[in-house]
Amino acid sequence: MRYWALDFIQCINCKNYPLKLIPIETIEQEVDTKGLEFPLCKNYCGFLGEKIVHGKNYPCSKCMRIGIKTGILYCPKCKHWYPIRNGILYMLKDSKRRKESDKEFLRKYRDKIPKEILLEGKPYNLAEELKGY
Repeated sequence: MRYWALDFIQCINCKNYPLKLIPIETIEQEVDTKGLEFPLCKNYCGFLGEKIVHGKNYPCSKCMRIGIKTGILYCPKCKHWYPIRNGILYMLKDSKRRKESDKEFLRKYRDKIPKEILLEGKPYNLAEELKGY
C-alpha cells in the first residue's frame, strides 16, 4: 500500500473521502521518479494528510519510496477500519470480514492503534476486552 492511494480510495461502507491512514510498519524502497509529473496526487496528499493546493511543492519523491507494510485505513465518518497486511489493503464489506482475524490484528498492534478504533471501530473492535482502557 502506498500513501498516494488515498488520493482516490473512498470508504466502501459510506463513500466518505478521504480516509485516514494509520501506518504501523513501513518500508523504504528505491523508486525511479524520473519523468513523473508532480504532485502525483491530484486532490489529496495522503503523505501529508491534506488537500492538494496547486502551486505548492510536495515531497512526492520521498512519499513514493515509502510502502505501508502494516497499517489501518480508517473512515472517521462511519468508523469502519480496514487492515493492511503485508502491503495489501483488505477493504472488504462487513459480510466478507473474518471477526477473529480482525480482532487478532487489533490485539497484535493495539499499542499502535488509536483508541477510537480499538473501542469504537467497525465492524469489530476490542471494547469488551479493554473495558477501563
